[in-house]
Amino acid sequence: MHGKNAKELTREQKRAALRYLMFLKQKRCGKIKGRGCADGRKQKLYKTKEETSSPTIHIESLFLTCIIDAIERRKVVTLDIPGAFMQADIDELIHVKLVDELVDLLVKVDPSYQQFITYEGSHKVIYTELDKALYGTIQAALLFWKKLSGYLKNLGFIANPYDTCVMNKNINGKQMTIGWHVDDLKISHVDGNEIEKIIGKLELEFGKEAPLVVHRGAVHDYLGMKIDFSDVGKVIFSMQEYVDNILKEAPEELMKGSCSSPAAHHLFAVNEECQKLDTTTSILYHHIVAQLLYLGKRTRPDLLLAISFLCTRVQQPDEDDWKKLGRCLRFLRETRTDKLTLEADGSNVISWWIDASYAVHPNMRSHTGATMSMGKGCPINLSTKQKINTRSSTEAEVVAVNDAMYLVLWVRHFLESQGYHITDNIVYQDNQSSMKLEINGKRSSTKNTRHMEIRYFSLQTTSKEISCQ
Repeated sequence: MHGKNAKELTREQKRAALRYLMFLKQKRCGKIKGRGCADGRKQKLYKTKEETSSPTIHIESLFLTCIIDAIERRKVVTLDIPGAFMQADIDELIHVKLVDELVDLLVKVDPSYQQFITYEGSHKVIYTELDKALYGTIQAALLFWKKLSGYLKNLGFIANPYDTCVMNKNINGKQMTIGWHVDDLKISHVDGNEIEKIIGKLELEFGKEAPLVVHRGAVHDYLGMKIDFSDVGKVIFSMQEYVDNILKEAPEELMKGSCSSPAAHHLFAVNEECQKLDTTTSILYHHIVAQLLYLGKRTRPDLLLAISFLCTRVQQPDEDDWKKLGRCLRFLRETRTDKLTLEADGSNVISWWIDASYAVHPNMRSHTGATMSMGKGCPINLSTKQKINTRSSTEAEVVAVNDAMYLVLWVRHFLESQGYHITDNIVYQDNQSSMKLEINGKRSSTKNTRHMEIRYFSLQTTSKEISCQ
């Protein structure tokens, strides 16, 4: 950014200027990191989602590419691009306003800004104009994504059409894969020397102001997870520190005793007469459930059923919900060291298990559960309340498959776009009537199922891409 004389700005420009903020954060390694950013909330009034929404690697893509890395014995490197957003030019005229202490700090760093100091009431102010995509401007992540993906495209990488934050290039007959979440990259290839060549090119382009932070070896700290490739053919995910932080913050009243499962048989039971939680406790309930959801979607799928129900109660939780949350936390404490181990068996077969619990919710809706494996461990899991009421367990099972079908098809398409040949994509169920409806459509429909329209009989059109067993 560069300084602007306040007299050169109109009243509207001053009013639209984004406030500059500064935060201090202690990183997991113990270092203190300072982060300056713009308060971009004003931009939401005139910027559309299309202008600001930036892709990031899907968590499912990360798991699947790590499985491929393990089975192909690839070398893996993770790296961080410092000051990533400021590598991209801003795409509109934006003024930033620094006030009081930040003015003093800026002048101390660069005395040339002294000439731009003005006063608004008792406040010392400096106005600046952005040259780069400052952190906090709502389009910054998208601008950097465009620059990074464009640069990789120029190097010959091709994006996976089912996740544009995963790009591949064939080098010496072997595939190199780069996936990224904003400024955190994961690079894999069987030849470590080829990875170093790419890192060198990235260093020349994005390491001009500060060197890239590169981590090599079998164990990586990536996106809040520890990813361990030490065991040949396997990849192990864990979030030990995150779990410990959840347990550390948990109220003592919830942590009395121990539990061997995250939920009891009465998980879905709701007593409408039960006392509602007060506002402070409700906020804490919501906060802990959100933390558990983040954990369950990554390394602890065994918690997903309990978390899925607890999520349906965040608007008006009661004391029973509080106790159910406590049981989940106590189970987490007993299993705090559990890890997620993933491995492909080399058969190139994707296996899915999909089931439904019929009419278990208070409004008589059913619950869908689905999990997927390529040999050992389940990288992709689903546990969700069904959106409609069903008249039978057979119909609930068909709805469950429909709920999970987007994942069933996406995984196959993603892996095939990675060049990973799929010999079969199998969906396992335990309801013969549902399987016949899914395979045969209306030919297997009776008067009890003729009300099921295209939304569910459309499953028949996917039978060429999946097998039902």
